[in-house]
Amino acid sequence: MSNGGGFAKARCVYCREEVQVFDRYAHGDHIKCGKCGTKHKVVRGERLRLVLADVGPLREALSQNETLLVRLESEIARTRYSFGIGANGIAVGVVYAGYQVLANRTPVDVTLLWQAGVVALVCALLLEAANWGFLAKRSRITRLTRELEDARVEGARIRALLRDAAKV
Repeated sequence: MSNGGGFAKARCVYCREEVQVFDRYAHGDHIKCGKCGTKHKVVRGERLRLVLADVGPLREALSQNETLLVRLESEIARTRYSFGIGANGIAVGVVYAGYQVLANRTPVDVTLLWQAGVVALVCALLLEAANWGFLAKRSRITRLTRELEDARVEGARIRALLRDAAKV
């Protein structure tokens, strides 16, 4: 948008502040934002646009973003399939077997071991279900999912900036 005074205004890609681009700047020339100092290339076409001149930091940020995505995805998978406090069910099974042997004078045989195993398994499943439904596991998965979505959005934004900068 030209104002008739020999310059047009375009928004900075980084800080969104309006930058005055004088008519003497040709397509592909570099210009600096007065507010944040980001260097841009002038893109003259149907309308005036500014794209980032130096994409090195963007490529580095995209690489870091992809590393973050891989880490978050593996952390979510590890959290989903972990056997957290449910492992305490094994301890409950051992305590059950010990109580039966010591207090009730039950002989140690296959039946007692099967009963202790079933008690351990049921307790482990109930504890894991409680952890999933109410405790830390669910909140951690929710937090990681939110962070993963934010990282994906940021990666898409960086890729769009890189695409725009490559068009010049």
